[in-house]
Amino acid sequence: MRLRFSIVSFAPRVCLVITALALLLTAIPLDTAVAQTQLIVLDGQFADWLGQPNVGDPQGDSQTDHTDIAAFYFANNLNQSMLYFMAQRWDVGSESMVLQLSIDTNNNGLYTEGVDRLIVINYNPNPYGNTDVDLYDGSGAYLSQIAADAYWGEPDKGGSVEWGVSFTDLGIVAYQTIRIQLFSYQGNQLSDAVSEVQWSPANALGWYLLIPLGLGGIAWLYYQRRRKL
Repeated sequence: MRLRFSIVSFAPRVCLVITALALLLTAIPLDTAVAQTQLIVLDGQFADWLGQPNVGDPQGDSQTDHTDIAAFYFANNLNQSMLYFMAQRWDVGSESMVLQLSIDTNNNGLYTEGVDRLIVINYNPNPYGNTDVDLYDGSGAYLSQIAADAYWGEPDKGGSVEWGVSFTDLGIVAYQTIRIQLFSYQGNQLSDAVSEVQWSPANALGWYLLIPLGLGGIAWLYYQRRRKL
């Protein structure tokens, strides 16, 4: 009778945990589900960016036509500790373009601290490797080269280029809130700027970790209940 009582009294807690877990799983955003089936791949092909979060920028607000940004995309794949970015420009041509992505890693509104990051993208449309990406900290100190002569941009008359950087290189963890802003340059002069974005990249291990965590919680409750019997 004692064991039967413990199971009966424990059942409401089991139901509560299972119900909470089910609610969490059904609350997964639609864009997360899309990201599971349509992964971003750095290959100079851009169909995988369809439907990803982005910020548009008006035409005609830059110093030169070939540095006029049209849209800035950002995304991350489940099971990967990477952030991915893509920029489009209004002018589809053979002119090269320099982009700078500023990342405020501690979300304090400043981009120039040592913990912050600056990514410099040199995109030179051609049928060969056309994208160089370098990483700096917020103060401008050089950290590493992410890519050299990568096939990450459209060849010849190109209008789009993509790149990626790891959580480790940025010094961030999953769900950490960051701020990002993309700029284009003509020589050393600022040409165009996209609106600032505040972003919390999803868990790199995916939402399905909730399942073992939920089951572990059930087991822990059961263990604690048995100890009291």
